[in-house]
Amino acid sequence: MDPRKQKSLDAWLIEQAKAKSRQRRKKELPDDGSISINSLMDAVTIILIFLLMNFSTDPMKVTPHEKLQLPLSTTMLNAKEKTTTLTVAADGILVDDKPVVTIKNNKVDTSDPNTLTIPQLKDRLDQVVKERKELAAALKQNFKDIITIIVHGETHYRLINKVIYTAGQATFTKFKFAVVKGGQLKQKI
Repeated sequence: MDPRKQKSLDAWLIEQAKAKSRQRRKKELPDDGSISINSLMDAVTIILIFLLMNFSTDPMKVTPHEKLQLPLSTTMLNAKEKTTTLTVAADGILVDDKPVVTIKNNKVDTSDPNTLTIPQLKDRLDQVVKERKELAAALKQNFKDIITIIVHGETHYRLINKVIYTAGQATFTKFKFAVVKGGQLKQKI
């Protein structure tokens, strides 16, 4: 082969190798120094789905309280919808986890001990009903007059009766009681 042709062939091969090297370096570095957003969007989407799935799968939330021990039950039903919760702990009554009335020795301090209505509880429940009705009207839905009552296992019947009566006076007509699943059915022989 002619030495001149060999030199031009060698120069051409070197030039091709340099061009490939430049192309490789160009592919390794982004053109404008920015980060690809595709992988970030994938990660955010996965996190969002995870958070939505774990946000609230159970419509009823019972806040742990040192003065609240729920009775056991053999029920097989689960709560199906979110309702107003009225909690009767050993030391107080709460509506949607907000304290309303204090309890001492299974009694509520009311103006008249012979009446079934608990005035402070009635006022709070009336306020909750008003808020829920306004929300339902804004969403063009019907107000659901259901209340879930969560009661400490050692609460006297007289106090539970007063709580139910007061909730009824505040226009709640359907009552659900929260209990802990897993009780054993005892049969008398």
